[in-house]
Amino acid sequence: MIAAQYPEATPAPCRSGTHFVPHTDSVFLVVEEGSRLVFTNAVDSGWRPASPEPVPMTAEIILGEHPDGTDYRAIVRHGDPVLRTRHEELGFFEGWGAVTEALAELAESEMAS
Repeated sequence: MIAAQYPEATPAPCRSGTHFVPHTDSVFLVVEEGSRLVFTNAVDSGWRPASPEPVPMTAEIILGEHPDGTDYRAIVRHGDPVLRTRHEELGFFEGWGAVTEALAELAESEMAS
């Protein structure tokens, strides 16, 4: 297992020239190169149970073959329906949609190079 440990929020340079500052203390539960990634913020990088704000969740990203490119599936699990609704009210679909679009742009630019 790989923990996403960020003892200090030090900006890391990104390929685009901007800087990435982690906004969550979470862990990767499963990393299957090129096909699957599962992470949670319900456990922190010190492997302690966490109650992160605004919503604890576990996310699973699954990549697969598709005739038009790559099949991308994001499954997010919440502890109960109230938390799921809260995440949706906070812009879950818009946020994950923006991430998906950025990932597609990156992948397509890599393919064009």
